[in-house]
Amino acid sequence: YYHLLRCFSDADASLTGRIKKEEFDALIDVAAVAPRKFGFAPLASEQYVSVEERREARANLFKTINTEGTGEISFQEFLAWAMEHIRGKVLRGATPWKAGVGKLSLIQPSSAGEFVEFLKAATSSTTSPEHKDLYFHLLRCFTDADTSMSGVIDAEGFDKLIDIAGMAPRKFGFAPSAAAMFKSDAERKASRAALFKTIDRDGGGTISFDEFLGWAMAHIKGKVKGGVKAEYKPTAIKEDASLAAKNLPIYDEASSPADFAAFCKKAVTDKSSPEYQKMYYHLLRCFTSADAAHSGRISASDFDKLVDVAAAAPRKFGF
Repeated sequence: YYHLLRCFSDADASLTGRIKKEEFDALIDVAAVAPRKFGFAPLASEQYVSVEERREARANLFKTINTEGTGEISFQEFLAWAMEHIRGKVLRGATPWKAGVGKLSLIQPSSAGEFVEFLKAATSSTTSPEHKDLYFHLLRCFTDADTSMSGVIDAEGFDKLIDIAGMAPRKFGFAPSAAAMFKSDAERKASRAALFKTIDRDGGGTISFDEFLGWAMAHIKGKVKGGVKAEYKPTAIKEDASLAAKNLPIYDEASSPADFAAFCKKAVTDKSSPEYQKMYYHLLRCFTSADAAHSGRISASDFDKLVDVAAAAPRKFGF
């Protein structure tokens, strides 16, 4: 309580007992000093591509805390948000943060009860931190199944996608294993092919992330609303570092314009190259950074930001 009070008063430059939007940026930095000291939070420079992206993200966060819409937040409002934010981090298992890691992570709750509470929070508000976590969890599932790195999934890839997405609920017995659900591989594939067609509304033979996201969010919300129960045998999951977190960095490894040009040339001419894989995740990061609504789609107003984010790397080297 007194720690957060100190953070609040340090950022209250006008000494009014309330924090304005322009002071909130400083408040977050002050409050983040302690978790950053022990590696539990990233530096702003590691988390955001630009100062503009940081300010926009924090302005949006300010709005969620300032529930009365007054343009200022009181210590009471900040305290309530901070305690809930810290509680959520601790309950989900606070782990040291590494640059580029965690933006594309599978959710790994520690209990069935925690999993249900997470899903309730994630599906009840599109502006909640849990909703954002679920968005990136589903994006991770999708990209793991996108073995061709084309940005779309066909019916065969969808079969794999369902298995990946089903890992979390199966861990706590909220969904049956595929072996328990289907008598044979043929029956499983036929059932999932039929489901795939309902998601692939344009009949193109592939689905994009936004199509999968829309279906998955509605599916999960329906399950939670209906009173989800752990009625199946829990499935043991082998959890390792690759399952917990996967890199989603902005590409900045080039040391010179020539190096960057060589990287881009290799990325666009050889889909089997490590450069292509890095470019795939780089562009995915650019896209998700601009997807403010977390809908899997970019609106005309978001596209302006997307172009600026994607242009950061070529601009760095004068291209």
